[in-house]
Amino acid sequence: MRRLLLMFVALALLTVPLVAHAGAPIVGTYKTLNGQVLPGRATESMPADFAEGQIGNMITAASYNGTTLGTNWTISCPQIASAPVLTYDDVDEYGYGQRIYRTDYSGGKLWLSGTGAWATASEAYTSSLTTFRVIATKQYEAGQLVGVVSNINIRGPIDRYTSCFDMAISNAELVGLTPNGPSISGPFPAFKGPSDCQADGSHGTYWDVHDITLTLYGTCVVPTEKSTWGAIKTLYR
Repeated sequence: MRRLLLMFVALALLTVPLVAHAGAPIVGTYKTLNGQVLPGRATESMPADFAEGQIGNMITAASYNGTTLGTNWTISCPQIASAPVLTYDDVDEYGYGQRIYRTDYSGGKLWLSGTGAWATASEAYTSSLTTFRVIATKQYEAGQLVGVVSNINIRGPIDRYTSCFDMAISNAELVGLTPNGPSISGPFPAFKGPSDCQADGSHGTYWDVHDITLTLYGTCVVPTEKSTWGAIKTLYR
């Protein structure tokens, strides 16, 4: 009996270092500007060529180190939840100017590498996204679309921890579309669905993701509701 008890104690001591090394991601702000977050590549999957803005269109994105996708972070399968909203339009009668659209997506997952600057051990982190919003600026010349640059805001809680994150992507640039392919070399995330992250797709657009700012918080902030004086008095009746 004594020998068996000693064996249990020894096993418990052996497992202590494993538990101690695991933990929530390190609170802080990480930027591509400082070399802490890799830039990336993205695709938006569509049911047909030139079918942008359709509900169900799906984004897949991944970090890119110049050779390999997805070693630092990935975003999988947020889908357009409602039709894009035109928020600004200064295209003149000759077809020159800009249009800005806001598009909200639903669902999707974030994966952060366990070897990133935010990691406390080799454990990877995941999140189910609560916000994925794209603000796309489209440039027109003589009525023709000549370029698109998007800013993207992404939010969510970190699974298994009290932590949350904000990710701001600035200057995601359209670099190609099917059937022509991207204008820059190197791999891109595979097309999906659309509307089905488990299915293979073949139509959509290609994007180069430039500037990323990732902020990790120790706790998720829950907005508080404003109370009227009448409501406050009711609490004490």
